[in-house]
Amino acid sequence: MLHLVRTSRVLRAVARWLLRSVYSRQRQLITLKRLDGHAARPPAIHGIECVIVDSPEALRALAPEIPGGFRDCVEELERRVTAGCVLCLARTKRDDGGGMTVIGYELAERGVFSALGRRVPVAPDVIFSHWAEVLPAHRGRRVHGLLFAARDAYFRRHGGAVVCGVCAPHNRASLRALRRDGAEVVGAVERVTLLRSFAVWQTPVERIEAAIVLRGWLKTAD
Repeated sequence: MLHLVRTSRVLRAVARWLLRSVYSRQRQLITLKRLDGHAARPPAIHGIECVIVDSPEALRALAPEIPGGFRDCVEELERRVTAGCVLCLARTKRDDGGGMTVIGYELAERGVFSALGRRVPVAPDVIFSHWAEVLPAHRGRRVHGLLFAARDAYFRRHGGAVVCGVCAPHNRASLRALRRDGAEVVGAVERVTLLRSFAVWQTPVERIEAAIVLRGWLKTAD
């Protein structure tokens, strides 16, 4: 009997592995935050400041302050800024007193929605938040809130209406941070893939646009 139970478990494990090899389903939640309401007061964190970088030249000037350990290296950040992204850097004084060091960053871009390997043009007043990251030693200090506040202030001055993003359903920490910042979940985007490379179904573009336009009261993209 014990032998049969073990054999059954092995067969179930093999079946799950085969299914994952053939079929996969990815899902991300769409979050949205309006920028025309009352601006939330950013958390007061002594010794941390945020700087907006919207040109390659500005990034090169600050590049020596960006340490390793982030998902994106300096070269990748410069490529993204050159392509039109806006970078917000959170900085603090180095422990050795030798200047400033970057402890977190956020990348945002206007007029695009990007998720699960697909970029969708949207209205130019939509700001898409691609990625935000804080170094592990500084997490739990509400640095994300500072980054979001600096980003929002910049795009309010430059005609932004909403900030859009995506988040994995199981990433509860990021969802809590987004909700504290005033964002809400307005929909989801999905992709079904066969043999790990062939996308056989994706959430229609019209459904993505509807989630952003209807909840954000925006114009559609031209």
